[in-house]
Amino acid sequence: MSRVRDAVHRFTAVFDDVGRDAVTRERDRRLPHAEVAALREAGFTRVTLPEEFGGGGEAPSVLFELLAELARRDPNLAQLFRSHFSFVDRTVLAPPSSQRTRRLELISSGAIVGNASHERSTAKVGTLATTLADSPDGLVLDGTKYYSTGTLFADLVSVAAQDEGGALVSALVPTNASGVEVIDDWTGFGQRMTGSGTTVFRAVTVTEDAVSRRLTGGPSHGGAFVQLVLLATVAGIGRAIVDDAVQFVQTRTRTFSHGSAAMAREDPIVQETVGRLSALAFAADSALASAAAGLDESTTAQQSGASGEELRAIIEPVEASTTRAQLVILPSVLDAATLLFEVGGASAVDTGLALDRHWRNARTIASHNPTPFKARALGDLLLNGIPVPGWWSTGEA
Repeated sequence: MSRVRDAVHRFTAVFDDVGRDAVTRERDRRLPHAEVAALREAGFTRVTLPEEFGGGGEAPSVLFELLAELARRDPNLAQLFRSHFSFVDRTVLAPPSSQRTRRLELISSGAIVGNASHERSTAKVGTLATTLADSPDGLVLDGTKYYSTGTLFADLVSVAAQDEGGALVSALVPTNASGVEVIDDWTGFGQRMTGSGTTVFRAVTVTEDAVSRRLTGGPSHGGAFVQLVLLATVAGIGRAIVDDAVQFVQTRTRTFSHGSAAMAREDPIVQETVGRLSALAFAADSALASAAAGLDESTTAQQSGASGEELRAIIEPVEASTTRAQLVILPSVLDAATLLFEVGGASAVDTGLALDRHWRNARTIASHNPTPFKARALGDLLLNGIPVPGWWSTGEA
């Protein structure tokens, strides 16, 4: 826990700084380019990079706590780094190679990695319409991606595609490369500044060194990792709800004639509401910490050389714990985001406070991986011994 406390302390000042205008950004939908730059400058994007590459060398559990604290100030900032930290994690855990070294050196130099995985195409589930094909000039990438979270703020983007043989590949492409167009067209009602819109690739030249061939069937905690980034973000929203409730009540001077005290902060009904908000946030925090501990175990095992069935035996419980955490964190914070308004009257819905942002942001994140499907998968594990799937994909039926 001391490493977690030390890390939080180290980044508290920059988190406070980038979160200072979060409500104004939310209201005006101002993209946080300056804030992302400040976090990069402070070393946040390198916090899990190995120390030999100039990073912090922190474990996943430390990262998720930092993301929750960042989300407490602005959940957009926490979510937009999802693909960046996932890229760092899988690169750190990859076998030694010249490609791995070059990629870690890119992160060391301050590069931020975005995402181009999902599509709104006619491709079937498990396949992609984006292609990486041979041409007289070398490899060429073509396709259109959506939900490109973080790519508006990134230097590089990791693009999921299919090669001419139908195999899944990943290409690391500069966002300023010829033929790449990053479009700010995300229209979700929450998490409005995450850059989760469209990225288009038109005959983009790709070097062979930029391509990773995806291994299938081997154990990986990558699915749990990306899910826990989202859950850490929602847990941070839960903390922000408590913060806003306390600040609102402590500064409130108006009360109701049928209230139970002269001041809102002394009213036992208001006190009970704030206490319940705190308990809901505590449930979210506890579930996050429990699941994150499993990622630490998996990371340590892989760094010690575990693989195959030995590693699978470690990762499968991590997937189950992450699913359980989702079924605790999301409803807890969504309930808290509604209960929050019971601490005050009509003044609590003032757009200047933007208290509605908590529900909209949490609901938007919760829609990434619908909980009924996750609950069913967990039930299948308990009833029939079927492991919780580590990776999920979307597409036409």
